[in-house]
Amino acid sequence: MKVLYVEDNAQDADLTRRSLARSAPHLQLTTAGDLASARRLLDEGELPDMLLLDMRLPDGNGLELLQRVRERNLPLAVVMLTGSGDEATVVAALRGGADDYIVKQGAYLDRLPLLLQVAWTRFRFASDQRAKPIRVLYAERSATDVDLLARHLMRFAPHILVSAVSTGEQVIARLDAGGPEMPQVLLLDFQLPGMNALELVKLLRQERDLDLPILIITGHGDEDSAIQTLKLGATDYLVKQDDMLRRLPMAIESAHFRVQLERERGALRDSEARFQQMASAIGDTFWLADPQRRSVLYVSPGFERIWGEPPTALQQDWMAWQRVVHPDDLGMVTKALAAAVDGHFSLECRILRPDGQLRHIAMRGYPANDESGQPFRRAGVVQDITERKQQEARIQHLAYHDALTGLPNRSLLMDRLALALAHAQRQRGQMALLFLDLDRFKTINDTLGHLVGDEMLKCVAERLRAVLREDDTVARLGGDEFVIVLPDIEDLADPAHVAEKLMASLSRPFQIDGHELHVTCSLGVSLFPRDGDDAETLLKFADTALYKAKGAGRNDYRFFSPEMDARAHDKLRLENDLRRAIERHELLLHYQPQMDLLTGRVRGVEALVRWLHPREGLIPPNDFIPLAEETGLILDIGDWVLNEACQQLRRWREQGQLGLLLAVNLSARQLQRPGLDLSVARALAASGVPANRLELEITESSVMQDPEQALALLRRLHQMGVLFAIDDFGTGYTNFAYLKQLPLQALKIDRSFIQGISQAGGDDAAIAEAIIAMSRKMNLRVVAEGVENAEQQARLQSLGCDGIQGYLLARPMPAEAMMAWLAGHAANHAAADDPAATEPASL
Repeated sequence: MKVLYVEDNAQDADLTRRSLARSAPHLQLTTAGDLASARRLLDEGELPDMLLLDMRLPDGNGLELLQRVRERNLPLAVVMLTGSGDEATVVAALRGGADDYIVKQGAYLDRLPLLLQVAWTRFRFASDQRAKPIRVLYAERSATDVDLLARHLMRFAPHILVSAVSTGEQVIARLDAGGPEMPQVLLLDFQLPGMNALELVKLLRQERDLDLPILIITGHGDEDSAIQTLKLGATDYLVKQDDMLRRLPMAIESAHFRVQLERERGALRDSEARFQQMASAIGDTFWLADPQRRSVLYVSPGFERIWGEPPTALQQDWMAWQRVVHPDDLGMVTKALAAAVDGHFSLECRILRPDGQLRHIAMRGYPANDESGQPFRRAGVVQDITERKQQEARIQHLAYHDALTGLPNRSLLMDRLALALAHAQRQRGQMALLFLDLDRFKTINDTLGHLVGDEMLKCVAERLRAVLREDDTVARLGGDEFVIVLPDIEDLADPAHVAEKLMASLSRPFQIDGHELHVTCSLGVSLFPRDGDDAETLLKFADTALYKAKGAGRNDYRFFSPEMDARAHDKLRLENDLRRAIERHELLLHYQPQMDLLTGRVRGVEALVRWLHPREGLIPPNDFIPLAEETGLILDIGDWVLNEACQQLRRWREQGQLGLLLAVNLSARQLQRPGLDLSVARALAASGVPANRLELEITESSVMQDPEQALALLRRLHQMGVLFAIDDFGTGYTNFAYLKQLPLQALKIDRSFIQGISQAGGDDAAIAEAIIAMSRKMNLRVVAEGVENAEQQARLQSLGCDGIQGYLLARPMPAEAMMAWLAGHAANHAAADDPAATEPASL
């Protein structure tokens, strides 16, 4: 900003130049020692932005240059310097158009930069306002006075647009008319015909509450009357003197701007009130500071909510907020503030409030610039991010911990396992990994519900933690599986001892929701470096050892061995091959006949699945059916067996075997699977086999897994005409009250009771006799499995058994061989009548 300083005292001029160069380097100061020099610079040189004008000069008064500047409408802000501070002189300067003044007293040079900035801003604002037209309604009865005033304003203040009326009544009419030409200033001659200015001002202010600026023009000797109008609400008055027209534009602008300023102040007060309401409602803290004066200019009410102290604490010490910064964060905060670029900074820290609360805050600061773009304030906002930090901590915890038990999850387990392995490798030490699984936990879940099961898991987690050392890790992988990491072990005895302690801890009864529950666990143990040197390998081997412990009867632990790994690989390879066995057509059916002991004729055949492996050859069912049950592949295999067996029975029936009964085994998983009745119906429909030629064999244990569902399913199938037999009877859980509800037609005595049946006085004969007697009472047919010699057949026949199946008749054989066998057997009994040769009635 360019400033022309008019000062006759060279010492004062030099002192001012040096002071401004230090405190306001953006000001470019040029000096003139008298009015003549100042006029010449203004007339011939480039106009400055501001005129700093001493009141007393050797060749005249500063007011003269001010008058010249304003008459020529030069775009200069003018600040007057006076040594006396005389009120009349100051008023004359301001009336003459000065933007501000300063008295040469005290530390006025320290105040001078700010005052010049304010005066420049005020002048810019006034200049912008002068560029806008000001509509003036002039009430004057003398047409000559109106014409003189209008011509003067047209010449010296063309932005002031004058329209004239001659009476007060006409003023009111113009105001009532409104519209876009509504006057912005009223200029009233005091001596109006009819209603004079005093009465008109009273009407407009007191009755109509009009806030337009009103200027009164009065003649000599009427000042007292004009003062009365001021008391009633007039804005200012002018006396009809020689210089009235010269002072008139300034008076009109001043009155207009004064009212505008008051309106803006009112709007500002309303805005501040709304801002205070908003600031009080917002939890964030807003602040404005003056770094040069090291003071805080404003702090919103949110400060007290966050810091627990009133904002007045910052008025005493503008850096008081740092006193409560957490000691561990104070260095970081100090460094961030020191490194702020152009006043910009952003930081997060913790504060310890006087009441002991720990809060997390995020603070951002930025510069507030003046009109020249120079920073002169610093503003900012502070947010209380405590809840966000707590939420992040919760999310972080959930990301690495099990939601139910609070134990580390798999992600955190793998991190800690990696650290334990790295530590053991560095120290050339050992560590152990234990894989723990609860025995028969599913029974608790299925019987008492998942809520009780969840409480059980929480209690288990607490007991596991209580047994282990602080450095040990126990994690929940999911379900009822847990993994324990034991770093720094000495030998095999250490993990064995821990496993025994864990088993003993879990063996104590649990009191949950009014139930006394008992649970045991099985564990598998792998060791570093003996069994592996990476986390995945140790986990895999511990799981393999766990499977071995469960297979040994549960409630036990096993250490991993290479033989386990080999068996596990064989099992995995067999599972993968089994998954592709159906699509590769590797499965086939063998059939074994059942003979009626009374007639000696074949009553039916049982379909038995076999697997012809491309490398291993024919694999017996005992080697792959349990694996199929475990993996769920039994569902697809069972569907294939049912459909293939029905199609084969269709072919036999086409060859004349109309009375042949087909027995097909159902697994426990098939019974539990919804839609089994639909699958059976589709198989019968596709093959055309009558439903009463299909006998489905089920075991006692498979039915008892979900008795209600099984009973409903069997009844639906029975309504279709399908027959049922209990297979392996006597080996599972038998509930006779439930058994009699099932739609059964036959019982098959398990082969384990047949082996010793021919021995006199043996238990097998007694059990078989009891089963046969019970079946008679229940009207069920009895078939003995695993009959291998004539003695067994004779004994069974003497006990009243209905039929037999076993190697004595024939080994299981393919369908073609079975048809040939049936033909040969039928030929041996051609003379006898066979009731099953004709189509039986539907059941």
